[in-house]
Amino acid sequence: MFEIGNTLREARVRRALTLQQVEEDTKIRVKYLQAMENEDWDVMPGATYVKGFLRSYSTYLGLDPDVIMDEFRSRGYTPDEDRQEPFAGSSVIGKPRSHRGRNTIVFVAIICLLVLGVIYALGMNSDGDESPSTKPGALGIKSASPSASPSPSSKATPAVRPGLRDLVNVAATSGESWVQVRRDDAEGVVLFSGTMAEGDRESFKGGVLWIRLGDPAAIRLTIEGTPAKAIDGAGPVDVIVKDGKLKRQD
Repeated sequence: MFEIGNTLREARVRRALTLQQVEEDTKIRVKYLQAMENEDWDVMPGATYVKGFLRSYSTYLGLDPDVIMDEFRSRGYTPDEDRQEPFAGSSVIGKPRSHRGRNTIVFVAIICLLVLGVIYALGMNSDGDESPSTKPGALGIKSASPSASPSPSSKATPAVRPGLRDLVNVAATSGESWVQVRRDDAEGVVLFSGTMAEGDRESFKGGVLWIRLGDPAAIRLTIEGTPAKAIDGAGPVDVIVKDGKLKRQD
């Protein structure tokens, strides 16, 4: 048996990280970080958050979250029900996945029904016809003359497909890892912050991106469509993506 709190604290100290810096990166309040390092579980908001915090914090520090979780479960601790919002601010950790795909399908279906309704109404209102007219004129569409040849300027310009320039794809391919992406540098605007489970993917487009990886071995980066070289070493590791190239920050 080992001490969970001392293991977390020693890993943080080895990386010269303050509790305030960890709070900013992980969005977990300082008092909960201290509670985990002191194994003061009664301070924690509930069982769901305790497990999520331990997994996120250990992953961020480059520790094996499964070992930490097994030790926690072996103690048979059962905290109270969730009591309060544990995060220091908004965070993508634990955020429910979007249902935009389903909403888009419903929206398209509604539009199709409205269009069919308009076509049916126009056909019913046609003069002198017992059945809806299917002629183009009934729908307000002018029929082109057979002898008229389209001029070159009347041809539609094909849409330009977006390219892969400056497109960076972050994928968790070998386990889970805590990831943070900022614009320009370590002080830039946060574009993403949270734990990526195996199979998760995120894409970003911009001139310069600063990326911190809690477990670099679990993450693969693709820059402008080309897979980047795997990053060695224990996390957390910081990298910069600029002009289509990946550079490690030591």
